[in-house]
Amino acid sequence: MLAYLEILRPANALMSVVAVFIGGLLVAGGASLFAAPQIYIAVIAAFLVTGGGNVINDYIDVDSDRINKPRRPIPSGRMDQGTALAYAIFLFCIGILLSLAINFAAFIIVLVNVVLLILYSFDVQDRLFLGNLVISYLVGSTFLFGGAALGNPLLPLMLTLIALLANMSREIIKDLEDIEGDRLAFLKKLTARAKASVGQRFGMKGRRADLRYSREAFITLAAASMIAAIAISPLPFLWGLLGKGYLALLVPSDMVFFYAIAQMGRAKGRKSYARISKTIKAGMFISLLAFIAGIIV
Repeated sequence: MLAYLEILRPANALMSVVAVFIGGLLVAGGASLFAAPQIYIAVIAAFLVTGGGNVINDYIDVDSDRINKPRRPIPSGRMDQGTALAYAIFLFCIGILLSLAINFAAFIIVLVNVVLLILYSFDVQDRLFLGNLVISYLVGSTFLFGGAALGNPLLPLMLTLIALLANMSREIIKDLEDIEGDRLAFLKKLTARAKASVGQRFGMKGRRADLRYSREAFITLAAASMIAAIAISPLPFLWGLLGKGYLALLVPSDMVFFYAIAQMGRAKGRKSYARISKTIKAGMFISLLAFIAGIIV
């Protein structure tokens, strides 16, 4: 049973729950949020749909996960692929039905997100930058969903944009982190059907993979996305959406993001990319706290 919880990646799903609460809190303007039954339906739907997206991704990525994440439920043998697929479909269906119980705007957001999660896992994740953009939208859309649950999906739009840009940077860095595992998974499939010389002919020998885009281009885009997130981060306060509590935590959040940019400038190898990804994730967590503080104070 533990595998059924673990494959949801509950920490990530809980981040979605927090973002939904923040979006709803921004619209409700305070403690009245907790008296609204639709917000509780929304957080359950967000948790299930986010978890379903993680399950379907693990279902598709089993070959690379055997290298990158061998302890996950499917590559470790604790859950078979067929069970994972059925589990993902079940989670998506429950999430969609719950969104119908909220309102039409919430239903549309969930429906679009489920379609994007499926498209991402089956096709878009292999399209550099487009896949990053889709995932980053999905992260940011949780704020919209929280607003939609309370009747105003547009009010949290600025929070969505900040989250999208920050996550875009992290997704690009994660691509660099995983590139060796993805390359090895591809080579494994290739050599299972052809002679080793074919892999060598395509330049696949050694530890490094030839990328269509250089690592420098990846790093530049990741840094640019992060700089854009930092640049617009004061706007929720300046536009009166968030109060002084937001500024108190915005400063440490942006400092963490600046540190991530500095790390990018000297990144070498998979371990350094993993450290950058963790730094950005820490900054995003502080940003969530800043959003909450800005609504309360």
